[in-house]
Amino acid sequence: MKIRNLLTALVLVLMLCSATVFAQLPVLEKSYDISRKAKNGYLGGIYIDSAKGTFDMVYVLRSSARKVKREIYTFDKELNLINTVKDEEEIERMRTRYKWFNFKGDSRISHSLSASANLSGKLVFRKKEITWKYLWLNGGYSKSVKQLEKVKPTTDDGDKYFFRGGSYEVKEDSTVLVMAGKPDTKGDLPSSMMHYQILSCDNNVNIKTVGSIDFKYPNAPVYSGPLDDDDSELDNDDNPRDWVVVFAPQGGGYGVGKVADPQPTNYTYMRLDTKGNVLERFNFQSPTNAWRVLGAYEHNGAVFVYGSANNKDPEKKYVNEVYKTGMVPTTSASEDEQDESAGGSSLKQGFSILTGSADLGTTQSKIDLIMDELKYTNFQIGKVSNGKFEFIAAPTVDEFDKKKEKPIGQKKYVEFDGKTFVINGISFSSSGDIFVNGQDFKKSKNKRSYKGVYMFQFGPTGDLKRNYGVFLDQSKTSGFFNSSPLTSDMIPSKSYIMESGDGKSLYWMMRMAKSVHKESHTTFGIGSNITTTTWSPLYSIEYGSINITDNQLSDFKTLGESERKKFYLYPNVNSTRIDNYSLFFSETERGDKILLSRVDLSK
Repeated sequence: MKIRNLLTALVLVLMLCSATVFAQLPVLEKSYDISRKAKNGYLGGIYIDSAKGTFDMVYVLRSSARKVKREIYTFDKELNLINTVKDEEEIERMRTRYKWFNFKGDSRISHSLSASANLSGKLVFRKKEITWKYLWLNGGYSKSVKQLEKVKPTTDDGDKYFFRGGSYEVKEDSTVLVMAGKPDTKGDLPSSMMHYQILSCDNNVNIKTVGSIDFKYPNAPVYSGPLDDDDSELDNDDNPRDWVVVFAPQGGGYGVGKVADPQPTNYTYMRLDTKGNVLERFNFQSPTNAWRVLGAYEHNGAVFVYGSANNKDPEKKYVNEVYKTGMVPTTSASEDEQDESAGGSSLKQGFSILTGSADLGTTQSKIDLIMDELKYTNFQIGKVSNGKFEFIAAPTVDEFDKKKEKPIGQKKYVEFDGKTFVINGISFSSSGDIFVNGQDFKKSKNKRSYKGVYMFQFGPTGDLKRNYGVFLDQSKTSGFFNSSPLTSDMIPSKSYIMESGDGKSLYWMMRMAKSVHKESHTTFGIGSNITTTTWSPLYSIEYGSINITDNQLSDFKTLGESERKKFYLYPNVNSTRIDNYSLFFSETERGDKILLSRVDLSK
């Protein structure tokens, strides 16, 4: 009996020694009531006072055009409420003190331009009138867009420009920048892909050429977008970033194949400022011939470019022969702007198409609907530094399968087969590792149901280290209780990585839709009232930890799950950092109670 007990104890010791030890993420949470006025206003921002070790939650209440009414709740690092202040602040002082305060009047009208291609691929500018109305409930502007007359730009000799995508609306000064193809002679399609002019057009339709780009062989944009970066406090409308455009050689018919680049992988990277000046331009050999760039992110002075890719007959096939759809939007307008401008009866929409006033360009969201469902052979990522790619790597889908990991309590792996997935962001660790977040989906009719979440871990030189996969089940909280056409499993999650203070663990923070909020507004008119209903996703934070020693992933928990009430992240601002603590801010669906969650990263 003694020998049997000794063997049993020995087995238990061996099991404990072999088990992965996960860092327990220390979480402190406290909830508080807020005033009815603060509830009917919005949380504008969080102000950190590092010297005092405190932070302010600044609520903005419905105010006048001169002064802003505020309620400020001050907490210490232990999440204790230590002070509450109700005051008024001059509008200009608010703008100076808080970058997030974007109030420019209760209502205003601005004029801008959009650039798009017509049915024959020619460039057209359209004037648009935007009516803005400030919403004191969430601190943002609602807008309605009205399209006005169009303008056809021409070259000096009267030929029209071709437009295959590559535009940037700079909201700050109401200017649109365009990569416009300029043919040598009328109807010369190949030359329109070899000679581009960078056009700048302001809201008074003053069109000027600010630069030109020439290629030896036909090229077309395969990516166009403003840089992302670590400054999440201001969006691109309020703080325009530089513009990144990636070109790829073109082949195929209409005479293009006769003068095509003999190397289909001879790509070109360009970075421009918001005035259209070229800051960087260089050629590089892409590891694949069909790179679908999905993002360009600036971090610590370098730009990380990443996206799905196909490598099909790379010595002969060009990207436009691999993908049968355009990859860059042929309109600078968003899909919402297009829909709003073309709104009304089908008769009005048909009339706008016949008269040529409709914007017929293809938006990025429509392109993504097609390309998200394709099958890819690789995932490609590169780092641009000092005017060149410091590295560029393209691991195959098979490599991702070999390096898959799952939470310790999850029975099956999330398979990554290169089909039906989206990419939702990128984050970095201090060691130089790069983490790309993605998610797969299943399509039923016109609905996407998001399930498995990926976190691809790359080393500092682009080598694939791990492919972490987590199953999500958002259907249980999908919003059916309020007859919503939007369900939470239709909303992709977004993740990022934080590091533990001892350097032994990585914390995976996942912003996940948990429910759907219904909001109805009634506009009272003479003889009739109009009720508008909107549905908005409500988010929470799921978190888990990765043991750096053996790359094991823990199971996930939810911030606030121990509370009796259900809390959801604030929509505008919901996290910040003070010392070694990461703070998250949530509220009930009615907004009458708040939850503060403190994550201790020093452990």
